[in-house]
Amino acid sequence: MNLRDLQYVIAVAEHHNFTRASQAVAVSQPALSNQIKKLEAELGVPIFERSKDGVHLTAFGRDLIGQARQVVEVVDSIGDLARKHRTTERPPIRLGMTPTLAAYLSLYFRDLFVQAAPDRKIIIVEEYPVALAKMVEDRVIDMAFIARKSFDHIYLGSKRPMDFTSLWLEPLYLGVRSGHPLSRKSSIWAHEVPAEQLIRFDISFGYDLERNLPDPSDTVAEATGIDVKTARFETVCRYVAQSDACTMVNAIAAEQFKRDGFGLAFIPFDDEGNMRELGALTRPQYPNPDIIDALGRYVCENPPHGTVASRNADMVRTPVSSGT
Repeated sequence: MNLRDLQYVIAVAEHHNFTRASQAVAVSQPALSNQIKKLEAELGVPIFERSKDGVHLTAFGRDLIGQARQVVEVVDSIGDLARKHRTTERPPIRLGMTPTLAAYLSLYFRDLFVQAAPDRKIIIVEEYPVALAKMVEDRVIDMAFIARKSFDHIYLGSKRPMDFTSLWLEPLYLGVRSGHPLSRKSSIWAHEVPAEQLIRFDISFGYDLERNLPDPSDTVAEATGIDVKTARFETVCRYVAQSDACTMVNAIAAEQFKRDGFGLAFIPFDDEGNMRELGALTRPQYPNPDIIDALGRYVCENPPHGTVASRNADMVRTPVSSGT
């Protein structure tokens, strides 16, 4: 038995399919299947049950998989440690952010890391939460900044948990063009948002109140002249600023849009669940826990514009849902 065997077992257990597992570990399907069979023969007990419904772990496989993941994690952490000491010039820290954060927090995080890790450069990677989580797991990026609700959704019932360090709480607004009839409202309930004007993304922003909003409609986006399935967040906001449509805008983006004279007005929501908790997603054996501690201290003293640090949550007037 070797490390490669354990990696193959983990891949099959996660994908429930030999073909998809072989693609994940970059090896041919026959080679992976044969290696698994050799391992089962060596151990004298089957790891997987193969049926028309897919590939599932046996009772022995379920016991094995936990230990296999621990072994792979330990080996990977040794690699992290080696990279940490390999050169005098420290490697850059790669930060993953969602589209509602990446374009608006670049300068903030550069200032933050001048204090948190002055000897390290940072590289920002923009993606959606599920992709970012996979990139953290695969060590493509060091950490990702996502909503707690996204974290809970991705890792619900997972046997391979990751670490989540809460950093700040951020309200949600309804964004409309300046002068739009709704812009005169001082606040709004989610159910009051007109369905025939709302452009929504299929991917959740991480707020509980989203369940009270009208469902996404391709018709509204098409009438506005945009393909919401491919457009980036800021592109949609630009279209909203030039039309009668409306969309959801998080506080960090809203604050930047105000400074840029973007032409949008922002209406706060009255619903509970109008705040999302954001934090840093890292591997359990992340080799630089001091950086995570420094992040928490910096955000506590200097939260991004429009937000409040998680440690100061009792200062927030707006109700916060425990699920975000």
